[in-house]
Amino acid sequence: MHGLDSESGAPAMALPRMLLLEDDPAVRRFVEIALDTLELELLPCATLAEAYSALERDPVQLVLTDMTLPDGSGLDLLQWLSERGMACRTLVFSGSVDAALHQHLQDRGVWRVLTKPASVGSLVDAVGAALADPARETAAPPSSMPATATDLVNKYFGGNQGLFVAFRQSCLDQFVEDLRMGDHAVQAQDSAGLRRIAHNLKSVLTLLGEEEGARLALRTETWAAQGAWALAASSWGPLRAQVHAFGDRSGDLHPRIQTP
Repeated sequence: MHGLDSESGAPAMALPRMLLLEDDPAVRRFVEIALDTLELELLPCATLAEAYSALERDPVQLVLTDMTLPDGSGLDLLQWLSERGMACRTLVFSGSVDAALHQHLQDRGVWRVLTKPASVGSLVDAVGAALADPARETAAPPSSMPATATDLVNKYFGGNQGLFVAFRQSCLDQFVEDLRMGDHAVQAQDSAGLRRIAHNLKSVLTLLGEEEGARLALRTETWAAQGAWALAASSWGPLRAQVHAFGDRSGDLHPRIQTP
């Protein structure tokens, strides 16, 4: 924050500024909550267009970006930053980075690649290190899915049950829109749209401990990316049912979702 230091009366030091580019509102909220303890100014964006506009207004020290976006790719943002010579570090936060892409990102100067889903601790460590310590190396990839709800909260949410509950509620609110958009993509035979929805659901369902739903989301995303439309469309039904069942168990989603 800007202003006067409350004790000395001197101008307060400006906080480091970070741009977050993530199209999924639930994941965006998760990152915002996770980084709440850090002294920084966060600029959340959902599209490349929003990110370009924000970066033209305000310089940032750090960019955290997803790769799969509704109006392009995280690679487009990296190219845009490079062309303008913007001096900021970049973190990629994605669930769809294979070995070849990881190497390409390193060649492009990306400081660190975080694999979705990442824990609160790994996000805080990566962002804090990017802003403070240039010598830190990349984080280790997340391990396998925890076996119990307590393990889940400990692994991804730093043991903070309240943080998990808040994230789960934001997901329930977003799932209504996700299912509507997924239904629309299937009806319109929109392979790119269905891939994007499945990609987002894959990360969120993993964070919620919904292993079967995350597996179905990965399958739907893969088939949509490969152009196997019949398989992708047929996989949407079971994925939709898994999300709906999670809402039923949580007691909050069912009344707001209509079965197509």
